[in-house]
Amino acid sequence: MVTRESELERLLSGLAVDLPEPIWAAIIDNDGLLIACVPDAPVISTDQIAAMTVTTTAAAQRVTGEVDGGSFRFAAVAGSKRQLIAVAMDSERTLSLGFKPHVQTHQIFGPLSEKVPEILKTLKMRFSA
Repeated sequence: MVTRESELERLLSGLAVDLPEPIWAAIIDNDGLLIACVPDAPVISTDQIAAMTVTTTAAAQRVTGEVDGGSFRFAAVAGSKRQLIAVAMDSERTLSLGFKPHVQTHQIFGPLSEKVPEILKTLKMRFSA
């Protein structure tokens, strides 16, 4: 049986193939709950990914509001070992992507523009229990 989670994991796996050296790809809701993640056991725990995604998104939304920047679209936090890119999927969910530090954000947006519409469509679908 196809579940929402299995379909989202399939789509995230397809996205990961098109991205430059992803460490993880995950969908997190605004409450910090993990909806789907690939790989199943990333080098950073899924709890940490969820928490840092929500924290990054909240801070970015606050900054965007303070500078009258419009609706939040994405935020990048880069360190010397890894970086996290948080991309707003809709008002309730964020796509969290982990990369090595040398990956540049412009390398990410082509594959995202191709795959995100299908991910959004799947998030809105109803699946039978």
